[in-house]
Amino acid sequence: MYLQTFGLREPPFGDAPDPRFACLFAREREILAHVEYEVGAGASSVTLVTGDCGIGKTLLCMLVEADAASRGIRAVRHGADNYALEPVAWIRSLYAGFGLPLPLSADANTRDHLVDGLAAGLGRLTHHASHRFLWILDDAEELSDDEYALVNRILVACEKAEVPFHIVLAGEPVLRERLAGPSAPALAGHIRSRLPMPPLTDEESERYVRHRLHVAGTTQMPFSRLGLRSLRDDGRGNPRRLNTLAHRALERAAERGEQSIGERALGFVVREALPEHALYWVRRYRKALLAAGGVLALAFVVGVAAWFFTGHTAVRPKNLATTPPDVALAKFRDALPVPDVGKVRVWGELLARWQVSSKETSVANAINCDAVIFPGFACVSGRGSLDQLRRFDRPIVLELDDANAKQQVLLVGAGDEDVRLFLGGKYVELTREAFEHVWNGRFYAVFRVDPAMPAKLARGDSGDGLAWALERLPPDPAAAGTTPPASFDRSVETRVLTLQRRFGIAADGVVGPETMFALSSLDNEGPHLARGVP
Repeated sequence: MYLQTFGLREPPFGDAPDPRFACLFAREREILAHVEYEVGAGASSVTLVTGDCGIGKTLLCMLVEADAASRGIRAVRHGADNYALEPVAWIRSLYAGFGLPLPLSADANTRDHLVDGLAAGLGRLTHHASHRFLWILDDAEELSDDEYALVNRILVACEKAEVPFHIVLAGEPVLRERLAGPSAPALAGHIRSRLPMPPLTDEESERYVRHRLHVAGTTQMPFSRLGLRSLRDDGRGNPRRLNTLAHRALERAAERGEQSIGERALGFVVREALPEHALYWVRRYRKALLAAGGVLALAFVVGVAAWFFTGHTAVRPKNLATTPPDVALAKFRDALPVPDVGKVRVWGELLARWQVSSKETSVANAINCDAVIFPGFACVSGRGSLDQLRRFDRPIVLELDDANAKQQVLLVGAGDEDVRLFLGGKYVELTREAFEHVWNGRFYAVFRVDPAMPAKLARGDSGDGLAWALERLPPDPAAAGTTPPASFDRSVETRVLTLQRRFGIAADGVVGPETMFALSSLDNEGPHLARGVP
């Protein structure tokens, strides 16, 4: 370490934000004063703070939290680690942060009950002790659309309970775009102030470096005049970048026995310490790169072998079809994960097979199986038989019976005798006869559809949705060579009835969700059931 070399008590340029090293400039003072004013104003509000990665948002959030506590305001700060929690656990952490007792009843530990209970509890504190409350959400760009809706739900509940509840959203510039888009319009409507954090100026960058060295106890300036200017220029006004360069420069100088860090030394450090330079990856991580290359080569060989020897699947299913039914079902139950975990993994696998990205929807949202998960991607549920579902030739989520806690598995292959299932971590093959002892007949299926498709099509309807359906309906031999009908007439109804009978759907001549799923399954695009299952 370089502490003794430069007479330092502690490292001045650590990675973790430390309020002791805070160097407040005009931008930080303005934001702190603004938040203090908003919280003191009484009415609920939302303040948006944005800036580039490493600009100092987390440290500012820590200062806002400390300043609020010193003024008797109850403040809770959450970051990316908290967003990884389930919504119920996340809300419960707010109870603890604001000093509210957690509800003991299991019925009161649902999402809606917890939100209402939080607002009511804060309302009582406000009424009896005139408390004010501040919720700081750092790394807010990491929130999902569902979590934005939850934040807005909490804010609205507190407003109805007349609680002075204030929120600070801090994140990278992409947060502004997300709040301006269709994903969080309700929450964006509550934003009262939008405060950007621009990069440090050249003068502020030099003051920043000198300030941190002074707090760390230096008795001498380790950087020469040109070295400090080079550090300032290469830091580009970003505190994290300045910390990285200064820390590595001090280390290198101590290793080489140098007492002053000049422009030339900073040039070498820039190439070594900043990821945009190829030398950074080659010199600093050459061993890791070689090791990673070896692992990738080994993984490639193993993947190719699995592809050839397991029927073109990356994971060989555990075959339970050859064991006695009682033993097979016992092993099947043992292989099932915890219900909540299994459901998330099963739906995550289903979305992955459909190549649905996290930007389009979340697993938690898809599990609800709304009629429209997002425009162009729908969900249908119902009851059927394995023979019927096999005709659709799509991976489908199947729900087990009450004795198996209604856990869910993914049907990925079906033959005349066996089925292949994904259990949320592993694949198994089971005889159809054995599986039907634990399946309650309920299924959930997702499919792509024209965004213009209405909830149903019936006689007399027309529009873009009809054109999508006509492209996929079985052709009418009697209408060969004629112009496609402009509306849903008797000929279209006849073709719909033919399709419904083919797939085992209730033949009513109406294009509803199950019929749309059948039409979508006629497309070659999208995932299909595995071949080669007996």
